[in-house]
Amino acid sequence: YPTLPHRTDSFLGTWAFPNVGWGPLDRTVPTLAEVISAAGADTFLEIDCPHMVKQGHYYERGFSAWRWERGHENDNLAPKSLVQKMPVPGDPKKYRQPVWPVQQHQANMLFRGRERDEDYLMAVVARNAVEDLRHLKDSQFFMWVDMFDPHEPFDPPQHYFDRYYPGFEGVLYTVPVYGRCDCYSKEELQAIRAAYLAESTMVDHWLGYVISAVKDLGLDENTVILFTSDHGLCYGDHGFTGKNFAPLYGNVARIPLLVSTPEMRSAGKSRKVKQLVQPVDLMPTILDTMGITPPREWKGEGVSLAPFLDGKSVETHDTAFSGQYAASSPNPNTPGGHLRVSTQEWALIFPPDLGGTREKPLLFDLKEDPAETKDVLAKNPGVAQKLYAKYAEFFKAYNRAGDDAPIPAPAELA
Repeated sequence: YPTLPHRTDSFLGTWAFPNVGWGPLDRTVPTLAEVISAAGADTFLEIDCPHMVKQGHYYERGFSAWRWERGHENDNLAPKSLVQKMPVPGDPKKYRQPVWPVQQHQANMLFRGRERDEDYLMAVVARNAVEDLRHLKDSQFFMWVDMFDPHEPFDPPQHYFDRYYPGFEGVLYTVPVYGRCDCYSKEELQAIRAAYLAESTMVDHWLGYVISAVKDLGLDENTVILFTSDHGLCYGDHGFTGKNFAPLYGNVARIPLLVSTPEMRSAGKSRKVKQLVQPVDLMPTILDTMGITPPREWKGEGVSLAPFLDGKSVETHDTAFSGQYAASSPNPNTPGGHLRVSTQEWALIFPPDLGGTREKPLLFDLKEDPAETKDVLAKNPGVAQKLYAKYAEFFKAYNRAGDDAPIPAPAELA
């Protein structure tokens, strides 16, 4: 968590947390794309996420071909003179600060000439991916299609927005504050949520466009499709909008993983796996599925999920960890010390450290309270201690610097 650390987990098969935060991809270890490319397969990266490649982040490393559609969020595409002319509707204090990315994104879309649905970045990425498939269909390939949406700024076409909030005439705050949401009216919050749902629906449409192309191009019988995401956001949930300044509730930390194989599609059947899995499991799973043996120098820390795809089972993780290590977070928009420790039954959450001030930890019974609305730590201190002990064990095993676990135990914060 969030964007770049998730992709570090996925591209390296090793834990970003508790070692690194937001930053460049490690240049000293093999990447997923490098290993696949070395095995002789084509590798292609289609993205519109600016953070992966700008400022030397180098997440394209190892791909034999890659393309970045410019202009999302705060990407410096449009000239400054145009950015400064862009209006900031409504109350500037109701946007995530600073507000210039709102103007930058507006200017970028004007600069790109966005007019139709097909001009939206998610649509362009999808169309690019289908064009790539036409060239790759006769070879073994691995393609990573990375859509930044649904993500702020939330500015979907009006007809998508009207599905969820028809008749709204107020100000849509396309980049809501990262923090408490009490600055918004009920209608404004509803509009923010509607814009997110609208973008999600549009992403769904364009993902369907790519998946349909797999069948149309004759790839349905030999192509495995994986769908996942990096994080969620708050839209009034638990009294917050955005992320980073909110605790890692399930609506932010829990992410989907859907896998479709030719055999599943042919049989018209699917299965739901209850075991906990995490992004570090993607690299070994993909390599196993493609029949590629990783190099000896790769020290993977995930579990291959390939047996699940054959109807078998495999031991994964009894506890899941999401967080960001305070000492390795140069991004000022991301408070350090985020932590979520969860099992099938429980979630222990340490809110972020905001300038040396941290609220008390929270414990939720996921069986009785899956929406995580009722903190039961006071009634279950032993459960919290056991979960924290799991975290301390995990941190000691995977922190490569030999640091002590940086977040106090629940008893010290109660």
